[in-house]
Amino acid sequence: MTPHPAQRPASATVVGGGVIGLCCAHYLSLAGLDVTVLERDRIGSGASRGNAGEVCPDLVEPLGAPGVAAKAVLGMARADTPLAVRPTPHPELLGFLARLARHSTGRHHARGAAALAALARDTFELFEELAAAGADGRAEKDGYLFVYPDARSASHAQEGFRRLGAPVAAGGILGPAALAEREPALGAAARAGFLVERQWSLDPSLFVDGLSGRLRQGGVTLVEGARVTAVRRQGARTEVRTSAGTYRADVTVIAAGVWSRELCRGLGADIDLLPGKGYSFSAPVETMPARLVHLGAAKAVLTPLGDRLRVAGTMEFDRDPDRFRQRRVEAIVAAVRPYLRGVEWDRRDQEWMGPRPMTPDGLPFIGWLPGRPGVLLATGHNMLGLMLAPATGRLVGALVTGGSERSDGTGGRGGTGGVGDGAAAGRERVAALAAAFAPARGVRRSWNPLRRP
Repeated sequence: MTPHPAQRPASATVVGGGVIGLCCAHYLSLAGLDVTVLERDRIGSGASRGNAGEVCPDLVEPLGAPGVAAKAVLGMARADTPLAVRPTPHPELLGFLARLARHSTGRHHARGAAALAALARDTFELFEELAAAGADGRAEKDGYLFVYPDARSASHAQEGFRRLGAPVAAGGILGPAALAEREPALGAAARAGFLVERQWSLDPSLFVDGLSGRLRQGGVTLVEGARVTAVRRQGARTEVRTSAGTYRADVTVIAAGVWSRELCRGLGADIDLLPGKGYSFSAPVETMPARLVHLGAAKAVLTPLGDRLRVAGTMEFDRDPDRFRQRRVEAIVAAVRPYLRGVEWDRRDQEWMGPRPMTPDGLPFIGWLPGRPGVLLATGHNMLGLMLAPATGRLVGALVTGGSERSDGTGGRGGTGGVGDGAAAGRERVAALAAAFAPARGVRRSWNPLRRP
């Protein structure tokens, strides 16, 4: 891990105005730094707004469960699979899938799940603090209903959640009648299920808007339409050149999602990151589900948001992070239709695609970029970006200031670590998290940026 600058930084530039970058800016600002956020498009673009809004720290696990890589390979030949590869496989993608396969073992999965759970430990408290500060996503806290086409599939999934230590509701597997009584919107394909308690869902767009408003009120500068052309080290400071001007600060945090890879390449580091595109849309329904519903076999999530139901799903590995494929939306509709009744599918709108930054081990990169003083990376959160954003921002604040995490977000020296820990224990926790998520493990090649490889 590259050490933080010898003197406590007074300013920071955050590249990326998605939910990760905004949370980094929040905690850096609370720590007393002068912060500027640079966003290539509009605040919250990319993968931040159209997701399912899940906040479920008891369920966190890396993508690379046993068998996942094999499903991705099978998805190369079909357009309707929840896990798909498009268009024609290329060497870069095949190499990524090979590395994903190496991490898709029981041992790697268990170790990754433990690391993610440690990062997400105080997630609910952090979201409550942010809501009190003005970043309120109107969280629903009634847990999730998991639905399957048969009791065997439901029992298998339920056992997996129990191994994670998730708060699975008592009472065993719910049959068709119990499911229909609990959620009248469910259709004939919903034959078995169970409830996981105490997990939240929120409106990600409301959260992003509230957080960005809070940052502006707190003096953070948010610049939209600033496409970064170069990140450089200039003397004791960092310099970020953009289409909207040049910005200098003591440290730069690269939190640009899938676009972080190109920025790191400009610094002479090739990080192991690939876009995994998720899709969603909204539709009117006769009866709104009472809570977030997971359709296990369909690999889709149903989230009530106001007067419309958001339907989110699919994982599409594709080199082009911006290309929207209508066929993926149609595949989600086909998979979900048997599980729901009273949906006006032809009136769906708010069709969306977000390129999630995927890593082969399923863990994000959070920490100093090796050999690039003053540059810190916060990306690669896979499908967990919204949920892990506050914890990531708090950790970034602690790494930049050289202190421990604090429940008030300052990350200052001598503060309490997390909730109820002493200062020493807090610094030990920061060190452990920094080791687990260090970007060094994802740097595949490194070179002098003045000499192209």
